[in-house]
Amino acid sequence: MRDFSIKLGFVPTRRLVFDKKEAQKHKNLIKDKLLSWKIDLVDIDWLNEDGMLYDIKDVEKVYKYFLEKDVDALFLPHCNFGTESAVAKLGKLMNKPLLLWGPRDDAPIDNEIRARDTQCGLFATSKILRRFGVPFTYITNSRIEDSVFKKGFNNFLRAASVVKAFRNMRIGMISTRPGEFWSVMANEGELLEKFGIEIIPVKS
Repeated sequence: MRDFSIKLGFVPTRRLVFDKKEAQKHKNLIKDKLLSWKIDLVDIDWLNEDGMLYDIKDVEKVYKYFLEKDVDALFLPHCNFGTESAVAKLGKLMNKPLLLWGPRDDAPIDNEIRARDTQCGLFATSKILRRFGVPFTYITNSRIEDSVFKKGFNNFLRAASVVKAFRNMRIGMISTRPGEFWSVMANEGELLEKFGIEIIPVKS
């Protein structure tokens, strides 16, 4: 995995009504995989005994911690169903590139109870993120060893790297555009208001 110099907030999530041990197992598998790719992770192992986000009351703590650590992007793997309210609130507060994914569900066990139901949880979370107006990237529900996961994760890091470079940049403007080149006109006010990009006039 190429190094994009991205500090990634690793926020595994689960829901209390599903199997805790199963969620913990997948959280560890996912984290080990990312570390094997040399990803710079900022985890939430300090938050609770699970190191997972499932209580909306904890969102503010995670938000402040990630600000202190200068996190550039968020990865929120759903280790069972996930807790969409907490995920959406954190995504709204952080306003950083956000990636959703969860390991593909196994067949129900003998008594027909699902241990995870991750796919359904991802549908729920993506719907709430849209309602909160939070942009996100989604990798198809897959197994951790599947090529689709590695490719999707790599693409997300590339996009997050672009966003990191783009936000709060300062552009030196030597002169205005040539009169006929309407395609390269820039609105300085919008660049500053929407993206924090400053245009610095420089005398030629």
